[in-house]
Amino acid sequence: MQKTVLLFAGLSAFALGVVACSPKTEEPKTEPSTSMGDMKMDDVSKTDATTVPAGPITAVGKITAIDAASGAVTLDHGPIPAVNWDAMTMAFAAADPMMLKDLKVGDAVSFELKSAVEKTIIVRIQKQ
Repeated sequence: MQKTVLLFAGLSAFALGVVACSPKTEEPKTEPSTSMGDMKMDDVSKTDATTVPAGPITAVGKITAIDAASGAVTLDHGPIPAVNWDAMTMAFAAADPMMLKDLKVGDAVSFELKSAVEKTIIVRIQKQ
């Protein structure tokens, strides 16, 4: 009986050691979101000096909201490869709020970003 208890204790200690030394399982990975709320804009806004696009950064989209008082426009835009952005819906500041005066929700537009560094500022927006 005493040998059985010692054997059981030894096997239990061995099993605990194996479990403690086993690699941890990883959490399941999820697909990245294309919603602006889920994006880490700090990561997105970093631009390597060697990858700064030459020329204007243009894109197309559809207006989903306009806040004329603050000079902001929310666009559901397509991918913008020049700044590594997937298609998403996000708000932009108009460099000149007057450029928003003839636009309305639902308009299809083309627009130009100020720069690869100041990519949330629109310097030109035009109905398509």
